[in-house]
Amino acid sequence: MDLKNEKLEFKQLEEFFHKWYHKFIPEKEQETNVLITTTSSRKNYFLVFLKILPWLSGFVFLITLFYDPFEGIILQIPWRQNPLYLEGVLRMLAVTGLVGYGTNYIAIRMLFHPRKKRPLLGQGLIPASKIKIAQRLGEAISKEVINPQLVVKQIKERELIKKYLIKFNQSLKETIELQEFQEDLIHVIESSVNNLLKSEDFRKNLRSIIDGLDLDNLKGIEGGLFKLYKFFVGNQEVSKKIEEMILKVEIKLDPYQKKVQEFLKKLPELINNRQENIELMILNTVLFLMERIDIKSVIVNNLLEFDELRLEKLILYSTSEQLEYIQYLGCFLGILGGFLIWIPLESFVFFVIVGFLVFFLDEFLYRKSQTQEKLKIKD
Repeated sequence: MDLKNEKLEFKQLEEFFHKWYHKFIPEKEQETNVLITTTSSRKNYFLVFLKILPWLSGFVFLITLFYDPFEGIILQIPWRQNPLYLEGVLRMLAVTGLVGYGTNYIAIRMLFHPRKKRPLLGQGLIPASKIKIAQRLGEAISKEVINPQLVVKQIKERELIKKYLIKFNQSLKETIELQEFQEDLIHVIESSVNNLLKSEDFRKNLRSIIDGLDLDNLKGIEGGLFKLYKFFVGNQEVSKKIEEMILKVEIKLDPYQKKVQEFLKKLPELINNRQENIELMILNTVLFLMERIDIKSVIVNNLLEFDELRLEKLILYSTSEQLEYIQYLGCFLGILGGFLIWIPLESFVFFVIVGFLVFFLDEFLYRKSQTQEKLKIKD
């Protein structure tokens, strides 16, 4: 038998698994989102408003270069001794808004750019700290997120092994009743065992074992039979003769088909009776494997393989909306800063009052939501 035929024989085992493995694998449970983030329409509208502000500020700035609608207008406020001149206010607010937006825009871009170190511009914060970020993430995830104890705890709490064993047993009961499965199983066992006996590796190991035995010094009946054998066949190697005999052997399971069927029918019950032992064995196997996997190194090495562009996309994928808020909020805060420059005292008092109102309203709504959640839990 040549090597090509050996590989062809073993392919039957692979085909058997491809044909039947889906019967024993329980359907994947529907994934549940552990963390669900929702963005209210109010926030989206506010972001749209923030995105318009830089364009509006730029437009106002360009208009005021040639025309100021407040030119010559004076505003008299009762509590101020000096009048307020509105001339130039629009341009000042537009400029402070654009400066606020521009500084935030540049600051966010400096997180990622330049991706490669430049002679004068240097390198972005994240690309420059890529190794440190990878190490810190790897350490944090391996300790707090994916560690053997947490994984085993999650498996126990969700009773994953127990659930899948029940489903596996049910699938097994249904599948072993199929005549086609029984025939395929017997056929693949026959072909695999026969192929193993005729494989070069098995014959090589067998020769090695037999050659290592001291057959010439055997005593008793075995020694007498061996000497009688040598007398008739000469000094031909025993291992070679046994090898020739094995090559002629062809194992057939047809006479044992009923016993195989009986064993298959008992298999679900055997698994069910030893469910706790199987569950413990699987848990120990998972724990054993995870303790020997250096999760930190896996995470660090994978992150270090990311190029700067891929790392940027990974971070932006989860933070893009928040970064947009920060970027465009700069324009809004810049305009508010313009008011502080124009009328500092009045603006400061107004912002403090509004800030306290927002804080107390937020605290009130938060406590109200917490109270409602507690009532729901009690119900």
